[in-house]
Amino acid sequence: LKVNKSLRELNLWNNRIKEGCVAIGEALKNNFTLEALNLKTNAVGPTGAQKLADALKVNKSLRELNLWYNGIKKGCVAIGEALKTNRSLETLDLGNNKIGAISAERIAEALKENVTLQNLKSVNAAFMQYIMI
Repeated sequence: LKVNKSLRELNLWNNRIKEGCVAIGEALKNNFTLEALNLKTNAVGPTGAQKLADALKVNKSLRELNLWYNGIKKGCVAIGEALKTNRSLETLDLGNNKIGAISAERIAEALKENVTLQNLKSVNAAFMQYIMI
């Protein structure tokens, strides 16, 4: 991904890549062609989520990111922070990640500043209470 200039969509659904997501996050910082990344069910965890968040702060091509069922929990705080500055992501799926109150608040705050995110998918009812404020 660091040097690839043609790949537009990458589907790694259910590969349990775990720590491999750290490398994906690093590569996304230098990739300007990938538009869709599906990491659904990969045990990304909080560390992988942090690396992806770091990438979202600088990546300008990614439009869709699926992080459904990855156990990112507190990693959603970093994703929320990244959404404040990201101007390319249009669809984000954070479903089934046990998003806590702090993470939900950070994402809700980011949505006040983010002008490109159009679809926030699969969030739970506890999360929605922060979005509706």
